[in-house]
Amino acid sequence: MNELFDRYMRALEQTERLPLPELARYQEELLTRLVRHAYEHAPFYRERLRCLCGPNGEPDLSRWNDIPIMTRDDAISRNADMRVANLPEIYGAVTEVRTSGTTGVPLKIARNDMVPFSLNAVVTRAARWFGMNTSRALAVIKSFPIDEKAAYPDGIVAKGWSLADPEAPHYLLNKDTPVEQQLDWLARRRAPYVVMYPTTAMALCHALTREQGQALGIEIVMTGGQTVPDGAREMVADRLGARLVALYGCEEVGAIATECPVAPHYHVAAENVLVEILDDDGRDVRHGERGRVVLTGLYNYAMPFIRYAIGDVALAGTGPCRCGRSLPVISQVEGRTRNAFIFRDGTRIWPRGRLVRQMRGYVPFVQYQLVQLDYDRIELRYVPDGSDRVPDLEGLTAYAREAFHPSVTISIAPMDVLPLGAGGKFEDIISLVTTSPPTPAG
Repeated sequence: MNELFDRYMRALEQTERLPLPELARYQEELLTRLVRHAYEHAPFYRERLRCLCGPNGEPDLSRWNDIPIMTRDDAISRNADMRVANLPEIYGAVTEVRTSGTTGVPLKIARNDMVPFSLNAVVTRAARWFGMNTSRALAVIKSFPIDEKAAYPDGIVAKGWSLADPEAPHYLLNKDTPVEQQLDWLARRRAPYVVMYPTTAMALCHALTREQGQALGIEIVMTGGQTVPDGAREMVADRLGARLVALYGCEEVGAIATECPVAPHYHVAAENVLVEILDDDGRDVRHGERGRVVLTGLYNYAMPFIRYAIGDVALAGTGPCRCGRSLPVISQVEGRTRNAFIFRDGTRIWPRGRLVRQMRGYVPFVQYQLVQLDYDRIELRYVPDGSDRVPDLEGLTAYAREAFHPSVTISIAPMDVLPLGAGGKFEDIISLVTTSPPTPAG
């Protein structure tokens, strides 16, 4: 296994810097193999890929955009038809995972061993980009819903978080552990690298002084599973003395993208996934424009995901990266498609970044959750920062009407703890508006 992994890592060192035409050909070979396999062996794709595959079953990738985009609802309702029965051993053993994402509705996913293998390679590459030594310890705090062994005080003690170093200490703890116990566990494990959700990192930082946080000896905090909240990087740097490194992935296809070590954007793991960022008409957006994320995993032969709308919105990257890597760029992952704020005149926005940061000038919060209640009403739920500063609701309303929409009224709701979503994950932006407003008569 290590010899195979080492060969693959050497290949990734080459592919990440390939000229774009060569990288495209590399992807096309993988796509052709996957499409042919899905068409021949998965009932769900026998109908969906007919537009690509002629009488001889050979895919014509020039007609790629004719493939219907699939959704999570499709994957749930047609789950059995997406699976490939009696997968040959060459693709590795098949295991099943389950994800509820942020919706709370479970999706069962079959994956052959090539998916976690490629995921581990992309994570290992990201670690090397940021100067991490894969022989040192890594601690993970995340959801382990069916594994009680990840419970405090010990969690799970394992080895080999990267296949490059099978003896490296690897510690795992369930994220539902109270913050005080998480801190005690981290203090005892003394791992220089930690993987957790961004909101878990924020909760830890809020519970620490700078001296206490930096005494933990954490150098890198790798995050995934959620978009990075505004201010998280600065908070992790201040309280822990660590760098936050964002990874973007999902259970369905594995690794999607990795933060660039020198520029403020993500590099797509093009060796593992084809990423399309599309407008409402299914066309590729231009560089710098916003669109929905559509994925094709290149290694899941047990249950292919081809042109799968994961439910995220992202900004397409612009131009070549100054780091010298030719991998495609995503400027920003902005959140879930369903959490767009929709106003009565049809205006649609995703209120992230500096728009929310400036609200601190009117409301003294350390953590926030911005909720659109209906077309004209927004509520700012927040955890107060402990100061004596009185919220300025009038100023906040004026700012919201300028930043979001002139029709908005905004209310505030201080809370001790902000609620988690149905899938057990925290969402900082929530829209309860599920439909576009009706078109006025006449």
